[in-house]
Amino acid sequence: MEFKAEYYVVLEALSRGGKTAEELAEVAGIEVHDAEAILSTLTAYGLVERREKGLIFRKEVYTLTDRGWEVLEKWRHEVRDKLQKAAELRREGLREEANELVAPLAPALPALLAMGMLDMALYSAALGAAVAAPEEAITEEDTSEVGDFGVGDDEL
Repeated sequence: MEFKAEYYVVLEALSRGGKTAEELAEVAGIEVHDAEAILSTLTAYGLVERREKGLIFRKEVYTLTDRGWEVLEKWRHEVRDKLQKAAELRREGLREEANELVAPLAPALPALLAMGMLDMALYSAALGAAVAAPEEAITEEDTSEVGDFGVGDDEL
């Protein structure tokens, strides 16, 4: 199956447990009708299956099949490899090549970052975004008023 960013985001979201189309749309940051269309396609490819859940309030949830897990693992490695390669290209000053390599992944990256499925340092290096290192993120000026929220002791 050919990699598509929207398919990858949905598979990653389902890797955290079965979800309804509505839950999936919310997690993946897409419209419900788009989630339903993607789920239909992934079901047709045998990557996702639909199940009934609940005794009283029945709902349809989607889960990954064994084949879905296999494809997800393959795509995870491909995405990580491409991002690492893009980061290397950027360090070498080859921005155009890095951009071309990351272009097919670009629609999925913000959602993957929001879901915690993508490391911020790799994301930043691959896309060329500047992110301060943790020790650089807080300066001495920032710490001068730590704990002082404008509330006097007599007000507590």
